[in-house]
Amino acid sequence: MVQTSSSRLSVVTPSFNMLDYLKRCRASIADQGLDGVQHVIMDGGSSDGTAMWLSSQEPVEWVSERDEGMYDAVNKGWARCDGEILSYLNCDEQYLPGTLKFARDYFERNPSVDMIFGDALLVNPDGSLVSYRKGYQPRWFHILSSHLYVLSCTMFFRRRIFDEGFKFDTTFRNTGDSDFVVRVLRQGFKVKHVPRFFSVFTWTGQNLSADESARAEHLRMFQSAPLWVRALRLPLNALRLVEKVMSGAYRQHLPLEYRIYGPDDLTRREKFVAQKASWHWPS
Repeated sequence: MVQTSSSRLSVVTPSFNMLDYLKRCRASIADQGLDGVQHVIMDGGSSDGTAMWLSSQEPVEWVSERDEGMYDAVNKGWARCDGEILSYLNCDEQYLPGTLKFARDYFERNPSVDMIFGDALLVNPDGSLVSYRKGYQPRWFHILSSHLYVLSCTMFFRRRIFDEGFKFDTTFRNTGDSDFVVRVLRQGFKVKHVPRFFSVFTWTGQNLSADESARAEHLRMFQSAPLWVRALRLPLNALRLVEKVMSGAYRQHLPLEYRIYGPDDLTRREKFVAQKASWHWPS
C-alpha cells in the first residue's frame, strides 16, 4: 500500500558515464512505496546512453549538462528540488527497503532534528558484502581531527539548511561532504545518528573517497580548524574511538541479510545473506 505524507522527500543523484549503476540506484528509489518522492538526476553529459535511458523514465526529473564536478551537480539538483527533506545518492549507491519512509517518519516524529545519518553496507559490484559501516554521533571537532565517520548515502536533512545557504563548497573535489557536515554542525543545527542500515555503497576501487587527493583536502580542512582542535588532535581522536566502541559500531549480529539490485535483474531485489562480516574499511 502506498504511504502518503505532507513531507515531500527529494533525492538528487549526480551521474557521469555510470548508466549500469544508475539503473540500480534508480530502482532502489522507485520501489520504496512512498508517494510523492522526487528524484532529480543531474547528468554531467554522459556518453554511455544515459540521456536516452533517462528520457524513457517516469517520473524522473533530469538534466544533462556539463558541470564542475559531483558537488556542483548536487548543489544544482538541490536547487531544483521542492521537498521538505533533502538527500543525495550517488550512482554506485542504493537505498535499502523502507529507508525513505523511515527517514520521513523520523523527521515528523522529531521536529527539532535538522539532519540524520544512518548506517551503511559496503558491497562488491556483484552485491556481496565487503563490510558493514556503522556511524555514531557526528561531532565537528571529531571529524576535523580524524575523518567523516558517517556516510553521505545515509544523510537526510531539512530543506531549511539548504535555504539558509548551506551547500557544498565546489573547491573540494573529494571531501566536500566532510566540509559540509562540519559547517552544519558548527552552525548549531541538530544532527543525529540513527542506528539503522539505510543504504549500500558499492566499492569499485575508484570511488572518490579513495582518491589520494582526499588526504590533501582533509589536511586543508584540519589546518583551518580552531587552534584547540589542532593542539588536541590525538586526545580528541582517542575520545572519538571510545565513543565508537560504546556506540556498538564494531559489533553486528549475524547472519546479516539484505536485499539490493544486482547487475542482471532490475525487476526485483536480490537477497544476500552474509555469514561473516567485518567492520573494516577496504584498503
